[in-house]
Amino acid sequence: MDDVLLSILRKVDISTAVRTSSLSTRWRQLPWLLPELSIDVRHFLPVPCPDSIAANDCQQAMVALTKAAKCLFAKPQRKSTITTLQLQLYLISTFLSDIGPLLGDVIDSGLLKDLDLCLLDDLKPGDSSELHMLQLAKDMYGFFNAYPSVFGCLTRLSLHGVCFIELDMHHLLFDCCTQLKHLSLHYCDAGRRSVWKIDAPNSKLSVLEIDTCCFERIDLVCLPELEKLHWDTWVSEYIPLSFALDPT
Repeated sequence: MDDVLLSILRKVDISTAVRTSSLSTRWRQLPWLLPELSIDVRHFLPVPCPDSIAANDCQQAMVALTKAAKCLFAKPQRKSTITTLQLQLYLISTFLSDIGPLLGDVIDSGLLKDLDLCLLDDLKPGDSSELHMLQLAKDMYGFFNAYPSVFGCLTRLSLHGVCFIELDMHHLLFDCCTQLKHLSLHYCDAGRRSVWKIDAPNSKLSVLEIDTCCFERIDLVCLPELEKLHWDTWVSEYIPLSFALDPT
């Protein structure tokens, strides 16, 4: 019977799944038995995925998401392993400091295997200034630096509106994210007309997706596990990609 109820819970968003725990004794423990969790901040907005999002709505959505995460990761309710956690957050530093310890605890307890993390910008790409993008990069780096255990199970990462000009992009994405298999960059750059050289012989990355990023060129030297490369909309005047892959 529990298997049937769990299959139902897998089809609803996480806020609904948490609320079901108050329905009856049988439902009470089920949300903490889900092996796969998807927590998307956009499901907590007043109107899901609106064209324009008010700053206060982003804040309130993150408050609700943090509350749901605390509930789902709480001890002693959470005893079963989470095989995959899909977590989509707005990159707002005040809330990352709440989410970070929750993730760190569940990872350090051995209850989380794979993390699929998406860090969203609360502004539209056209409304985002370079200073805003630089701040997002600092907030992201501060989050990873404060909670390094996240790197241990981070297998998929999606970043939106981040400028890496003041950070070592290669070190963060390839030397630190040692388990990363899927990387998506949306409206990111390392300074306008920058060249991004990727030489990561130990990387496990198999999928690289680039969407409307302001790189002058990407020099792909070594990514031994790469199976798929997708680049949608480039701004370079020249061929934006060069391959220098070792045929071995």
